[in-house]
Order: sequence, then structure tokens, then C-alpha cells
Amino acid sequence: MPKKRGGGEPQEVDVSRIRKPNPEEEEMFAVVDLKVGGPHLKVICEDGKERLARIPGRFRRRMWIKVGDVVIVKLWQYEKDKCDVVHKYSPVEVEKLKEKGYLKALEPYMGMVF
Repeated sequence: MPKKRGGGEPQEVDVSRIRKPNPEEEEMFAVVDLKVGGPHLKVICEDGKERLARIPGRFRRRMWIKVGDVVIVKLWQYEKDKCDVVHKYSPVEVEKLKEKGYLKALEPYMGMVF
């Protein structure tokens, strides 16, 4: 008997339960601009700067990231033009964050076709 593979109805997400960046730990929203190769990405952060991001080893095979995805990055302490990807948002979470106004600074970069 074949397995049921239903996507079903879209999930309802509570905005208060969605992970948000912690500015005290130098985390911020970013949009993936380009996959450079291996675990490296170019991201555009909410402060308007383009940075080189790295996917840490613990996420490499668990978190598949493509161009246009919204992520949380954590800046490196010793090189502010580099960062690590900490969290990736699902499309449903991105829509909820847009509705609440959290992604105002990134909206010019989110509609770009790469």
C-alpha cells in the first residue's frame, strides 16, 4: 500500500513563536543573494551591507539554503564583513514576518530575480 504524501493545508504560524534575531548577540535578518560555493553564501543584511556568510558544519546537510531565502545571520566578532547562518525561515514564516513589519529593510532585496 503506497504511503500518503499529503502537503495538506498550509500551516498556521503564530508570529510570537517565530525566532527573531537578537541584536545583543549581533544577529540580524538577511536575504541570500548568491551561492558562492561549498558552505559559502553572499547575503544582503538588513543594514544594507553585503557580507560573506558561512553555513556551519552542524547545518550543512540539515538546512538546504537557496537564493532568495530569508535567514538570520550572526556577525563574526573579529571580521564584521563575515557572518554565520543561524536560522532559515520557511515561506509561511516569511509571510507572517512581512505582515508584522519585521522585514521592512529587506523588502527591496526580496523581490529581486537572480
